Amino acid sequence: MTANAMRRLLDRVGEALDGMGPFDSAAEEADAHRHLLRLCSAGLDLFVERADPARPLPTVWMSPTRKFLGDSPDTIYTTMPVSSAHSYALTIKPGNAVYVGVVVYSRDEPGGPVRAVSSLVDTDMTTTDGTFEIAVGAGVAPDDAGGLYLDDRSFWVMVREYFSDPHDHQAATITIERTDGAGIDGLPDPADLAAGIDAAAVWICSQARADAALYELVAFPEGSRVESDPDVEVSDDLVSLFYPTPDITYQGCRFTLDTDEQLALTFTPPACRFWSVVVSTPWFESLEQRSTPASINSADAEMSEDGTVTGAVGVGVGGTVAGAVRGGHRHHGGLPDGVVALGRGALAHGSGRAGVAADAGTDCQHVLLSPDRGIDRPVPVRPRQVTARQTAADYSPWTGFAP
Repeated sequence: MTANAMRRLLDRVGEALDGMGPFDSAAEEADAHRHLLRLCSAGLDLFVERADPARPLPTVWMSPTRKFLGDSPDTIYTTMPVSSAHSYALTIKPGNAVYVGVVVYSRDEPGGPVRAVSSLVDTDMTTTDGTFEIAVGAGVAPDDAGGLYLDDRSFWVMVREYFSDPHDHQAATITIERTDGAGIDGLPDPADLAAGIDAAAVWICSQARADAALYELVAFPEGSRVESDPDVEVSDDLVSLFYPTPDITYQGCRFTLDTDEQLALTFTPPACRFWSVVVSTPWFESLEQRSTPASINSADAEMSEDGTVTGAVGVGVGGTVAGAVRGGHRHHGGLPDGVVALGRGALAHGSGRAGVAADAGTDCQHVLLSPDRGIDRPVPVRPRQVTARQTAADYSPWTGFAP
């Protein structure tokens, strides 16, 4: 039983591998294959090792080494399996995040869109000695400001943490325990393990397709020499794997650059606690952030007198994708004055691959920048924003999701 499930998993990963490409270089191919390995790592945790709502364990869903679906170096996302058949005590001891939000997710049918059932932000949560204590379960009133309600189709709780310094993530200590009895440890049930392996296989392939579909849906700004396809269809994979939250919205666009070009990015930050601009790959992974930043956020950017922030993204010396925020970005050493490196570009034939998206909300805004090839001149990014629909038929080419 489990051996056959393992073979199906390997077959599905092989299908995902075959669906990638073609590639312009060995580096692009390696980047795609690392993306698939990261999905395998996340899928096995989410659906096999840490998937039992009777014995819930937190999984770091997005992190510096788990990147997909528009992650950010300024964030950590943690998920926990839940079921309305049980009740739970969720505790969060915050680190140094500037925002902590928690959302319960549900799905009305397998493969259908995900919806938020209940949510809290840190300003709503009750603290005891600096620790958030949250009751989770079907017995919690839907309007309870201190708890999280589970409906009969709830399957995940997700904790989002946003940080002002991507090099200094002091993550929260997150625990979840059942309050209606303890789980029983022992050897895995063969049928449950086989089902988990099959679920992981489906998710890995669907997520790989969703990340590719997301990139195709992001529109180019006006003035690009590459025109957006107005008839791009939204895949069911993307509809079923997007996790909305009432606190955050996303907007932006794709762009393309040659080595001697720059993209001008001008925006008015929203009235929110936190926003960020992130450079991503075509797989919607944020660029590697080691010696140089891959993001600009509200903590290290200053507004001009008119309330705007203006930046430039381009391919610099050694193939570095770099950005300069004029009118107030604080200098990070090691680069020409006023320039901040946002990450390493996946280069093809001397062209930087880069593209843009943005997110805004009552509590947070997150702006994504994603790579490709070649615009004629720097253009201001004036992204359109659309609302996420509940069915694929309602989607149109977009530059972001709003819940």
